[in-house]
Amino acid sequence: MPDRMSGAEVAATRHLVGLTRVEFAEKLGVNPHTVKDLESGRLAPKTTGIYSDIAALRARHDAEASRLSTGAAEGIPIALPASPEPRGWYLALGARVLDRVPDAMLTWHEG
Repeated sequence: MPDRMSGAEVAATRHLVGLTRVEFAEKLGVNPHTVKDLESGRLAPKTTGIYSDIAALRARHDAEASRLSTGAAEGIPIALPASPEPRGWYLALGARVLDRVPDAMLTWHEG
Protein backbone atom coordinates (compact mmCIF):
# COMPACT_ATOMS: atom_id res chain seq x y z
CA MET A 1 0.00 0.00 0.00
CA PRO A 2 1.37 3.43 -0.84
CA ASP A 3 2.41 5.76 1.94
CA ARG A 4 2.09 8.79 -0.34
CA MET A 5 0.17 9.73 -3.48
CA SER A 6 0.31 12.86 -5.57
CA GLY A 7 -2.80 14.98 -5.90
CA ALA A 8 -3.12 13.86 -9.51
CA GLU A 9 -2.97 10.21 -8.44
CA VAL A 10 -5.71 10.75 -5.86
CA ALA A 11 -7.92 12.53 -8.42
CA ALA A 12 -7.26 9.91 -11.11
CA THR A 13 -8.11 7.10 -8.71
CA ARG A 14 -11.35 8.80 -7.70
CA HIS A 15 -12.34 9.20 -11.35
CA LEU A 16 -11.28 5.64 -12.19
CA VAL A 17 -13.67 4.22 -9.58
CA GLY A 18 -16.45 6.56 -10.74
CA LEU A 19 -17.10 8.46 -7.52
CA THR A 20 -17.84 12.11 -6.89
CA ARG A 21 -15.77 13.92 -4.28
CA VAL A 22 -18.61 13.56 -1.78
CA GLU A 23 -18.98 9.82 -2.46
CA PHE A 24 -15.21 9.29 -2.33
CA ALA A 25 -15.02 11.19 0.95
CA GLU A 26 -17.83 9.07 2.41
CA LYS A 27 -15.99 5.88 1.44
CA LEU A 28 -12.81 7.19 3.08
CA GLY A 29 -14.58 8.59 6.14
CA VAL A 30 -13.30 12.12 5.57
CA ASN A 31 -14.75 15.52 4.72
CA PRO A 32 -15.19 16.27 0.99
CA HIS A 33 -12.92 19.31 1.49
CA THR A 34 -10.17 16.91 2.54
CA VAL A 35 -10.51 15.10 -0.79
CA LYS A 36 -10.41 18.42 -2.65
CA ASP A 37 -7.27 19.44 -0.76
CA LEU A 38 -5.63 16.05 -1.37
CA GLU A 39 -6.36 16.28 -5.09
CA SER A 40 -4.99 19.79 -5.34
CA GLY A 41 -1.82 18.80 -3.50
CA ARG A 42 -2.46 21.33 -0.74
CA LEU A 43 -2.81 18.64 1.90
CA ALA A 44 -0.40 15.92 2.83
CA PRO A 45 -1.88 14.08 5.82
CA LYS A 46 0.48 13.26 8.66
CA THR A 47 -0.98 9.77 8.79
CA THR A 48 -0.63 7.56 5.77
CA GLY A 49 -3.79 5.59 6.48
CA ILE A 50 -5.81 7.51 3.93
CA TYR A 51 -3.50 6.44 1.11
CA SER A 52 -3.92 2.81 2.15
CA ASP A 53 -7.69 3.32 2.20
CA ILE A 54 -7.57 4.81 -1.32
CA ALA A 55 -5.44 1.90 -2.54
CA ALA A 56 -7.84 -0.61 -0.95
CA LEU A 57 -10.81 1.05 -2.65
CA ARG A 58 -8.95 0.91 -5.97
CA ALA A 59 -8.04 -2.74 -5.39
CA ARG A 60 -11.69 -3.58 -4.74
CA HIS A 61 -12.71 -1.88 -8.00
CA ASP A 62 -9.86 -3.59 -9.87
CA ALA A 63 -10.93 -7.01 -8.61
CA GLU A 64 -14.55 -6.46 -9.59
CA ALA A 65 -13.52 -5.16 -13.04
CA SER A 66 -11.34 -8.25 -13.56
CA ARG A 67 -14.13 -10.59 -12.49
CA LEU A 68 -16.66 -8.93 -14.78
CA SER A 69 -14.18 -8.80 -17.67
CA THR A 70 -13.55 -12.53 -17.37
CA GLY A 71 -17.27 -13.19 -17.63
CA ALA A 72 -17.65 -10.78 -20.54
CA ALA A 73 -14.78 -12.46 -22.40
CA GLU A 74 -16.66 -15.76 -22.02
CA GLY A 75 -19.73 -14.17 -23.64
CA ILE A 76 -21.70 -13.75 -20.42
CA PRO A 77 -23.89 -10.63 -20.52
CA ILE A 78 -22.95 -8.30 -17.67
CA ALA A 79 -25.86 -6.81 -15.74
CA LEU A 80 -24.63 -3.78 -13.84
CA PRO A 81 -26.53 -3.20 -10.59
CA ALA A 82 -27.79 0.23 -9.61
CA SER A 83 -26.95 -0.20 -5.93
CA PRO A 84 -25.66 -0.50 -3.21
CA GLU A 85 -22.72 1.48 -4.59
CA PRO A 86 -23.28 4.83 -6.33
CA ARG A 87 -24.25 4.49 -10.00
CA GLY A 88 -20.93 6.04 -11.08
CA TRP A 89 -19.07 3.11 -9.47
CA TYR A 90 -20.90 0.69 -11.77
CA LEU A 91 -20.57 2.92 -14.84
CA ALA A 92 -16.82 3.00 -14.25
CA LEU A 93 -16.81 -0.81 -13.95
CA GLY A 94 -18.71 -1.03 -17.22
CA ALA A 95 -16.23 1.29 -18.92
CA ARG A 96 -13.32 -0.81 -17.67
CA VAL A 97 -15.00 -3.99 -18.91
CA LEU A 98 -15.59 -2.42 -22.35
CA ASP A 99 -11.97 -1.28 -22.45
CA ARG A 100 -10.82 -4.86 -21.89
CA VAL A 101 -13.56 -6.64 -23.85
CA PRO A 102 -14.85 -4.25 -26.56
CA ASP A 103 -17.73 -6.53 -27.59
CA ALA A 104 -18.97 -7.08 -24.03
CA MET A 105 -22.72 -7.00 -23.52
CA LEU A 106 -23.67 -4.60 -20.72
CA THR A 107 -27.14 -3.98 -19.32
CA TRP A 108 -28.60 -2.55 -16.13
CA HIS A 109 -29.68 -5.20 -13.64
CA GLU A 110 -33.42 -5.07 -13.21
CA GLY A 111 -34.89 -5.84 -9.87
